[in-house]
Amino acid sequence: MRALRLASAVATTAVLLGAATACGGDTKSNDAKAGDTKTAEAKGGETKAADAKAADPLAAVLAGDPKAALAASALVMQKAGNGKVTMIPAEPDSPGGTGDADWKEPAKTSVDLLGDMGGKKLKIRVVGVDAYLGGDEAAPALGGKHWVKLSTDETGATFRAAGQMMNPVTLLTMAAQSGKLTKVGQEAVDGAQTVHLRAEQDTAALVAGMTGLPAERRPAVQKVLEEDGKSLTIDFWLNAKQELVQYQEYGEKKGSKEAVTVKYSDLGKAAPITVPAADDLGAETDLLKLLG
Repeated sequence: MRALRLASAVATTAVLLGAATACGGDTKSNDAKAGDTKTAEAKGGETKAADAKAADPLAAVLAGDPKAALAASALVMQKAGNGKVTMIPAEPDSPGGTGDADWKEPAKTSVDLLGDMGGKKLKIRVVGVDAYLGGDEAAPALGGKHWVKLSTDETGATFRAAGQMMNPVTLLTMAAQSGKLTKVGQEAVDGAQTVHLRAEQDTAALVAGMTGLPAERRPAVQKVLEEDGKSLTIDFWLNAKQELVQYQEYGEKKGSKEAVTVKYSDLGKAAPITVPAADDLGAETDLLKLLG
């Protein structure tokens, strides 16, 4: 679009100069040459500005289609396959933490986060559809074992939803396909310049796009997400490499003051995430002991 505007401006200038030359004859040739020089200088300045904008990938994203930007970022994140993540809840006593995530295969999306919960440093681990709570500080409450498997929909759905929402490829793809998109602007995140894009997303459509989640598990995950609202706002921050470095999510019920923030870093460098050994699992009835 900008190239068309430049071409139009140059064409208009050429027509005006041609008319002035025809009217003035040879006696004004020097003026015409001076005008040509000024026009060339102006054109050169506009060209330099265009080149500078083209050299700035963030400016190019802002000038382009946000749908294409999110789709391109989804490909970049899919290629990375994993990374370090930090989940910052809106409320300090809500589940959150820092750790690793792996999203190479949608059906095996995995998350391993260490955070404060119930006064203890506990881990939230999700591997595919299986969710666990535990870690080193869980052993005293679990008779020496380190993990509790969260098998019930009511308890496990919250953690499964968190695991699915850590898959950047799903979020970016669904936003590009069915979100109502807005370009917010260029902003700094942790000292790096990024482009801030916003998507308003139907919660049911987002859950339907979680292809790695079995159909029978989706209603429970959707119920968890709809506690925030049937419509979600997801803000994305993309860097110059088209990597997703941060997103925030909130629903219409509570608004942005209840936003959950997820940060991505060290793409491709996540530690392996494994299923806890069967003989290291405590009983789910011990969950209250673990959180007490």
